[in-house]
Amino acid sequence: MNNDVTPTETPSTSPLGVVAPGGDRPGTTVVVGAARGIGAEIAARLAAADWTERIVLADLDDAVLGVAEEIRAAGTEADPHVLDITDPASVDALLAAAPGAARLAIVSGIFEPAPALEVTQDSFRAIAEVNLFGAFFLAQAFARSMIEAGGGAIVGVASIAARMPRMRQVAYCASKAGMRQSLRVLGMEVAPRGVRVNTVSPGATDTPMMRSLAGDHPNVGGDLARGSLEAMRPRIPDGRVATPADVADGVAFLLSPAASHLVLQDIVIDGGELLGM
Repeated sequence: MNNDVTPTETPSTSPLGVVAPGGDRPGTTVVVGAARGIGAEIAARLAAADWTERIVLADLDDAVLGVAEEIRAAGTEADPHVLDITDPASVDALLAAAPGAARLAIVSGIFEPAPALEVTQDSFRAIAEVNLFGAFFLAQAFARSMIEAGGGAIVGVASIAARMPRMRQVAYCASKAGMRQSLRVLGMEVAPRGVRVNTVSPGATDTPMMRSLAGDHPNVGGDLARGSLEAMRPRIPDGRVATPADVADGVAFLLSPAASHLVLQDIVIDGGELLGM
């Protein structure tokens, strides 16, 4: 008896008529929040992927122009755009600049520390406008476009602050928790129509923003890795904070064809700080 199995081509729809999750097709990749730090690293990583034919980079910071120049010098078509993620007209302009985009990475985020007893409504609202509302409605707009184009993949950069409360980060924690959950609901609803939605949640990451905010941690890598009883921060088991490249690798994996059956996942990139919980 011949037990060999002859592989067959995966159908675009299941027997139940559900469209297979997308994101496998080559095409345009969009990175929002690409000007600095984690976003710039993700942009470079995705530009080098063989499934990226063209990359569109967006940020409110015009430093995104320099990131695009570096990527073009490395051989990938890169188009920069200045984007206000809280402005629907600005989002519409980005959509028009990336018709039929196959992949989207949402890295935009703002952070302003304040004790919970002192945070103002204006500050809380401003953080939520970017980290929650801006991120969700951007994903919604691109998910609609991807459905029309035959599928796609979206990854949002959340934070372990969405799961673990952080001192003096009430607005940031709330906004990232809301982002993570809202993208899961979106992902649940659009997966049958060919769009995969996932998130990554970094822990402490060594970026210029982290160094500027961690004034009480002169040695970001060592101090944050050791934890702090006063700040109620656990130590990081692998002994270091993340690098932007660590986060970029996770985003690239979730957007790649290798993750074609991963939907609604949140990959935690924290060196074990959450102890896998």
